[in-house]
Amino acid sequence: MNYSERHKSLRIHTQRSECLTLCSSFKINDSNGESAIYYDAVYKLKNSILIALISLLIIFGNISCAFRNIINPLPRPAILEEEQLPHKVAILPFVNKTSNPEGSEIVRKMFYNFFSSLNYIDLELAVIDDTLKRVGLYQEIVTAKEVSPQEIGQLLGVDAIIFAEVLSLGKIYALIYTDNQAGLKAQMIRCKRGKVIWELEHTIHLEDGEIPLSPIGLAATVLKTAISHQQATHMKAASELCMQVVTTIPNPPARVEPPPKIDALVHNGAGKLLRPGDYLKVALVGKEGQTASWSLPPLLDNLAMKEKEPGIYIGAYRIKPRDRLPHGRLIGYLRSDSGSASQWVDILGPLKIGEPTILPSVIAEDTSLDGDKSPYLVKDALIVLPGVKLTIHPGTVIWFHSLGLIVKGQIQILGTEKDPVRLASVGSSNWKGLFFDQSSTENKLYFCEILKAEFGVRVSDSTVSIQNCLFQDNVWGIVVDNGTAEINSSLIRTCEKIGIAARKARLVVKKSIITENNSGGFLLDDSKAHIEQNNILNNGGWAIKVIRDHSQVKASNNWWGKANPGQMQIAGPVNIQPVLTKPIDFMVMD
Repeated sequence: MNYSERHKSLRIHTQRSECLTLCSSFKINDSNGESAIYYDAVYKLKNSILIALISLLIIFGNISCAFRNIINPLPRPAILEEEQLPHKVAILPFVNKTSNPEGSEIVRKMFYNFFSSLNYIDLELAVIDDTLKRVGLYQEIVTAKEVSPQEIGQLLGVDAIIFAEVLSLGKIYALIYTDNQAGLKAQMIRCKRGKVIWELEHTIHLEDGEIPLSPIGLAATVLKTAISHQQATHMKAASELCMQVVTTIPNPPARVEPPPKIDALVHNGAGKLLRPGDYLKVALVGKEGQTASWSLPPLLDNLAMKEKEPGIYIGAYRIKPRDRLPHGRLIGYLRSDSGSASQWVDILGPLKIGEPTILPSVIAEDTSLDGDKSPYLVKDALIVLPGVKLTIHPGTVIWFHSLGLIVKGQIQILGTEKDPVRLASVGSSNWKGLFFDQSSTENKLYFCEILKAEFGVRVSDSTVSIQNCLFQDNVWGIVVDNGTAEINSSLIRTCEKIGIAARKARLVVKKSIITENNSGGFLLDDSKAHIEQNNILNNGGWAIKVIRDHSQVKASNNWWGKANPGQMQIAGPVNIQPVLTKPIDFMVMD
């Protein structure tokens, strides 16, 4: 198939645009009758593998009403050496130019999945990464430092390599609309001569829309209970982008039988904790009449799947008492009778498997938690009593059913760059978050990830120091009410409402990124704030909003997404001069 024919084959999807509303206060409205109806219906269906399969097909565009590709037709790629195409190719780690810490991983895996249907031999991503890390080249590549194609070719035993930069993955806010954007700059380079074979820079825009109340809508809601609507949108954008980009890569004639095509892989474990006795169900969609299997390294290897219907392969595994895997990634395989094979790397994970360590509801004496007994599970609320210190060591994972962690004493979260501490919900709904309530001593959060909470951190009459932390997919990121917070080198993104809010508080924010928060970046009320050396951009309603004239807010030397931020971005009495003319080049979370 030539370029023109491949281009014509791309599907364009449609759906109505979604209406976004901004919050007007700190009050959260928990009552939502429509959501309750959805949840009740979804609860009855959530264990159905067929519904999960339909949900995945929604992500990858096989149902036409899911999304609409609104602008940017596919450009013609630069194909510089189409003759004598390489035989064996390695897709190197992608450089992440986005604020999404998972951006490069999501797009690279999706690119790999589509690329595997071409007539090249491609190395498994894990093999590439392990080899590069062993010789110290992995970090060089992901930080966009120049490396030798000849050296990498000899190291990996390949004829060509694919370099790529993920330029964008997430929502883009404008005055009258929002859209979901994904952008990639990629090139295939011949190792021996260092010559470019193919290159392309491409960005797509998908208009995010409503999900109708229908069987398809319910299926999408099931998916949201597992990985959130925002994550599903990112995956959809990554899928559409990679599908379009890969169709432009010159495909060599097949030397042997082409590998059987995989269209999708889905499982019922995303976003849930699978305990002993539970079933992990897997479905693979691809070419009919093949041999399908799946693995979950290092726990499970090459488990067979049955073809229940033409091209639909089903597998299942019952979790055993000794099975334990805090962050697992599933891989699906499809093999022909002649031995040619393709594989699909799961992006719905990570899977959580095993019997957790149950924490008591009250920490009444000084306590330490570490990775050896992790993951921990909090069934109700976990309360640290006054005068008591809770220390959480690197690599610790704590899951919450629905409530959260209340600190009346002191907490020290001491993660590291290599082994951060993770706090997240184990179920389908948000947990309440980390609440500091009249804690009389300084609390520390170092290298901590707080995900999918109603409040990532809420501070009331307390003091907290936050460094190198990730707040992602929360309703509110950080809220400080009559307290003190110092935030340094952290990423606060994709909050449903506000990134950082403060009332009658003292706030210092430095060397951080505040982005993609639906209602706004900062909301400050009667507070003293020093905000400097940050990237504050691409937030929904505003970058900073100050709602009382006697607030004292200094916000100089920040990057606002452009050199001259307008009144729509800055509201109220705040001094932003001087402004930076370009973004600060730093990564606060790896």
